[in-house]
Amino acid sequence: MRSARAALVGLALAAGAARGQVPSDVSPRLARAWTRPDTTVLVWVIARRETDLDALAARVREAGGVVRHESRFVWAVSAAVPGRALPQLARLPGVQRVQPVGVYFRPKDETRGRPGARAGGFAPACSVPPCPRAPVPAFASAPRAVLDTTYGPGAWAQQQLDIPAVQALGDSGAGVKIAMLDAGFDTSQAWVSGANVLLLRDFVGKSDNSSAHGTATFSLLAAHRPGEIVGAAPAARYFLATTEYTPTETRSEEDNWVAAVEVAESLGVDIISSSLGYLSFDNGFSYTYQQLNGDVGVTTIAADSAAARGTLVVVAMGNNGPLPGSLDTPADAKGIVSVGAVDSSGTVAGFSSRGPTSDGRTKPEVVGPGLGVFVAVSPATGAFESGTSFATPLVAGIAALVQGTRLGQPANALRRGLLDASTFRYAPDDNHGWGIPDALKLLAFPTGFEPLGPLDSSLTAITPTFSWDAGTPPFGASDTIHLQVGLDTAFATVILDTAVTTPSATLPRAAAAGTRLWWRATARSSLGAAESTARIGPLVVPPWVTLLTLDAPSGESIGDSQPVFAWHAPQVASPPGPETFDLNVFPATGGPTQPVLMVRGLTDTVYRPPTPLEKNLPFKWQIVAHVGTDSAIVTSAGTFLVLDQAAPATTVLFQNFPNPFPNRALGVATSCIWFDIAAAGSVRLEIFDVRGRLVRRLVPSAQVSAQFDPGRYGRPAGNAPGTCDTRFAWDGKDETGTYVRPGVYLYRLTAPGFQDTKRIVFLGAP
Repeated sequence: MRSARAALVGLALAAGAARGQVPSDVSPRLARAWTRPDTTVLVWVIARRETDLDALAARVREAGGVVRHESRFVWAVSAAVPGRALPQLARLPGVQRVQPVGVYFRPKDETRGRPGARAGGFAPACSVPPCPRAPVPAFASAPRAVLDTTYGPGAWAQQQLDIPAVQALGDSGAGVKIAMLDAGFDTSQAWVSGANVLLLRDFVGKSDNSSAHGTATFSLLAAHRPGEIVGAAPAARYFLATTEYTPTETRSEEDNWVAAVEVAESLGVDIISSSLGYLSFDNGFSYTYQQLNGDVGVTTIAADSAAARGTLVVVAMGNNGPLPGSLDTPADAKGIVSVGAVDSSGTVAGFSSRGPTSDGRTKPEVVGPGLGVFVAVSPATGAFESGTSFATPLVAGIAALVQGTRLGQPANALRRGLLDASTFRYAPDDNHGWGIPDALKLLAFPTGFEPLGPLDSSLTAITPTFSWDAGTPPFGASDTIHLQVGLDTAFATVILDTAVTTPSATLPRAAAAGTRLWWRATARSSLGAAESTARIGPLVVPPWVTLLTLDAPSGESIGDSQPVFAWHAPQVASPPGPETFDLNVFPATGGPTQPVLMVRGLTDTVYRPPTPLEKNLPFKWQIVAHVGTDSAIVTSAGTFLVLDQAAPATTVLFQNFPNPFPNRALGVATSCIWFDIAAAGSVRLEIFDVRGRLVRRLVPSAQVSAQFDPGRYGRPAGNAPGTCDTRFAWDGKDETGTYVRPGVYLYRLTAPGFQDTKRIVFLGAP
């Protein structure tokens, strides 16, 4: 999706053209061309995805332009266009924006050095990008002078990435196709002359293909001169694309880069490695920091398009550090691997560009050896070089080594593995990204070692299954997974500690509801590499039973004397499952009573009693859940009763409930008083203290007269919720509305031919 800013740029261009004025968002170079019709300028005409590119190219030609490329990666046409045509192109249907094709100014920062050269000072960091560029040092620390009979004086770089451990297994990148986009390549240089080059193509048109920069980056991948230098993937096949011409400032580098990427894709390359970046251009044009969002730069869009097609795209971050937001394009792309530089001790080089992107993404993805790296120099020698340019092919090389063991699978799947195999994987930042990758770890876990679940805070099972993805080990290697599940973050109390070779393991015993769990897994490969997940948790074990019916805290009344009891039970593995249930229904009044309904060994979670329950009696119900030898009990929060609408045969005063009250656990602040009246007449319902003094008169009251017809009172009418008629409930207050003291009280019902008194216990104001 294009950025909002990009869309606005396009609209501004179109609107300005319509008025015959130069739009304010046009770069200085295009602005000059806009007002000078005879000037020819090289531009990208960037269209919306639904636009027909062939038709757009035809319109550009009609306007006097000479089309260079139609890019289906950028969805644009690049062309040399007369200035007079710019307003016309800007308002073509489907055109999103017009921007110049730029020229890259390579900072003088990738300098040849010698062991022992010292770094210059670093500029202080700024807090809000974009930030000014910092001076570039030659070295942050000296490369290690290692006399290595295989990798030569620059062995530290390969060793830092653990490349020798993978090559010792016989892997040198055979079968992998790599495209390199750079400033020219001398394939006759003695140390790279044996490389398998599929295609050498010059997109500049006037290059002699002998640039030291391209040759140097190529040697880090393809050289094979034991004792001098051995590249990361000397057995790979290469497409070498010259897209940059360093001696002069041409106007087509971005255009060349995009065209080379599209050719690389047509050749079916697995990996693209490019040590070029684009930010500031000729005649004043420059991408702003706000445009480094992964959606504006044409090389950025092309890089992401290649990644979406399954190619692993590895690009240099740039050498503009150490300040925040100092990256180039296409390093701001979203689906690629941008590479920063570190020295031999793993310290980020001062010149290495930093993130974040303007939309807040962490950059770089990884860092690699980029300060004092030994490379090939024509005709048959070597030198130490510095820059993110040299970290980039080394990182691409370890990806090539691993891709050679998994041919036929998309190479971009290695991106996650690269990040997971890096030293800062648990705490990435905008200096190191995810850190320095380890080639052997990447080989063992090519797509990373990732926890699959459970990851959310709330579990769905009381015997959770912990699972992970370690990928497919190469060379017939096998992985052993060490799983720990604990009750604390330090795993001081562990309830499961096991080693398995399967992609999952289940807690063998049901955990109690509400238990907080943490887990972590460590994969150990037979290749000698190990990788761990982060500590995951807390995960909360769900209730063993959740009642679904007749569970309202305030109680409820029903008309069905054979109600449906339903509950939910979470998942449970077998063994220790399956989970079985006992159901009990018992009177809610008074002390402990014998259940009126007992059912044992249920396996279903719905039950309807075969015989009716007694009417006008408050009940509670409970489920006892059994898993193996463990059990849990859940009781309904409130009471329920089956209403009997028939006239009572006798006058009765029932025991209040709850008693004592209030019941803070259930959130019930009043106590219900039920009574039946058999004959019409005058009725009184009153509360007294133990000395016989009147505390509260409930009947008669402002809401209820003294004259009652035969009926059942205190229950809610009809299908009203709850188990109480609030007119006949006591809230613990006296006639003045003041709470009485906690203690024992009496309530008395007086009716025609009837009087009865019962005790009620008040626990105090809620």
